[in-house]
Amino acid sequence: MYSLVIKPRAAAMMQEAYWWYEEQKEGLGEDFLTELDSYFLKVKSHPEYFGKIRKNFRQAALKRFPYVIVYEIIKAEVVVFAVFHTRRNPKLKFKG
Repeated sequence: MYSLVIKPRAAAMMQEAYWWYEEQKEGLGEDFLTELDSYFLKVKSHPEYFGKIRKNFRQAALKRFPYVIVYEIIKAEVVVFAVFHTRRNPKLKFKG
C-alpha cells in the first residue's frame, strides 16, 4: 500500500468543506470526512484505478458529496493536491 501525503491546500479545502457541512446540519461534516477517509483508503490501496485527468494527475470522485480528490502517484506516495468541489471552475484544481 502507498503512503498518503495531503498537501496543505488540500487540507484547507477539507476543513472548509467540513465546517460548511456542519453549518448545514450537525454531523454532516463528520459524514463528509468519513466518506473522504474511505476514498483515501481506496486511493492508497489502488491509486492507478482512478483515471488520469491531466498529465500525471488523477481524480477520485466521492459518491455522496460533490467533491473529487486530485492526486498524483510519486514513487511510493499518493500525494493529494486538492479536495475539490465539482461546481467550481475546474481550472482551479491546479492553482495554488
